[in-house]
Amino acid sequence: MYPTNNLIEMVETYNQNIKQQLSRQLTHWQQATEKLAVLENLASASAWQGIEYSLGLKLKNNLLKSVDLLRVKGYQIERLMAQRDDSEDLEQIKVSILSFREQYLRTETTLHFFTDAINSRTSENISSLLRACDMLCLKSMNVLLNQLGMEAPPVLTYVDNGLGASILKAGLRLWDGGTISPVAVVKVTQHNLFRPTAIIHETGHQVAHILNWNDELAKTLYEGLKLDSVLVAEVCAAWASEIAADAFAFVHTGYAAVASLHDVLSGNDLFVFSYNPSTPHPISYLRVLLNIEMCKLCFDYGAWNDMENAWKASYDTKKYPFSSIKIINETLPLLRKIAKLTLLSRQQAFKSQAIVDLIDPQRASPNALLKLEMRAGDGLYFSPQWTDESLRILALTGYKIATQTHSLSAIYKQQEQWMNRIGNNFRYN
Repeated sequence: MYPTNNLIEMVETYNQNIKQQLSRQLTHWQQATEKLAVLENLASASAWQGIEYSLGLKLKNNLLKSVDLLRVKGYQIERLMAQRDDSEDLEQIKVSILSFREQYLRTETTLHFFTDAINSRTSENISSLLRACDMLCLKSMNVLLNQLGMEAPPVLTYVDNGLGASILKAGLRLWDGGTISPVAVVKVTQHNLFRPTAIIHETGHQVAHILNWNDELAKTLYEGLKLDSVLVAEVCAAWASEIAADAFAFVHTGYAAVASLHDVLSGNDLFVFSYNPSTPHPISYLRVLLNIEMCKLCFDYGAWNDMENAWKASYDTKKYPFSSIKIINETLPLLRKIAKLTLLSRQQAFKSQAIVDLIDPQRASPNALLKLEMRAGDGLYFSPQWTDESLRILALTGYKIATQTHSLSAIYKQQEQWMNRIGNNFRYN
């Protein structure tokens, strides 16, 4: 047997070796934390300058708060390590360092999400286009929320690849676990940058979240449809969040939103008829037809009727025995009712008004948009006095792109120039 003193010395040496390794690891993650705090290492100074000034300050403060929470955790472990040496304490310190590492990775994910979004503003042209998208998103929410005595959260848009837009809603807890997103972060797809009606769908998600409209609409759809078909009532209730966001985009931008959605959802038969009960997205076949039904309900006859005929001809429900066909067949006769329930039902979320009472879709009708263009002339796209009509200008351009077969390059160019102008005006708002 070893003498007692030797055994104690061996244990102390063993613990010191462990402590040295733990101290080295702690120092590594503390150093990494300090590097995170230099936000210019993650997003360039020019990228930060590409966003509206007050939005940049809000984001920086929130991101640095996330780093501060991480830094405090490191200091706590450092103090604990200075005071403790026995095996049990070192085991606790080891667990704490592992927890610190995990929090670092979550914080890193948080910071990289926002700074990657900011870094998508790779040039002055892209920066101004995205500031225009920021403004359009903000305006779309405030048009409704201001009438209810509320104000929309700030918005940061970023451009990325893929088919569909997306949103990280303001007010949600971030990956670091300790901070709340102070802004709504909306992805704009590269292919739709010059007809970004999809971002209004995403701000519809934000508004529905703020007002708790999703749950109320789900109940409205279920109660309104259950006597016709329990199956349709159940699936529509499950799809309420996407139906709400589609309706929000429609009342703001009319057929432009419908045409853009159609182009994203067009695909092979398997995609168009696919039904996944675990997601809130309606069957694509029905979703396009429901949006067309909103046009028919509000605008009567128009280009959407031709789209409907082409859609049904392109995707034959009798061609394949998809599992979704039963849902489709029961839903088709109820599309008008679903559109009415969504657009015309009075909701507590809107203080006992319907969404069309707060945002009149007739303002985005083709006739209204063409009258706006005739009244404003060339100044519509160049004069600051028409900035308040920015959402209707977006609707007008989207309508032209969807219906005209000539001069499309000129329309896209006009839209780009207009977005650059309003984006530059919004820079120091």
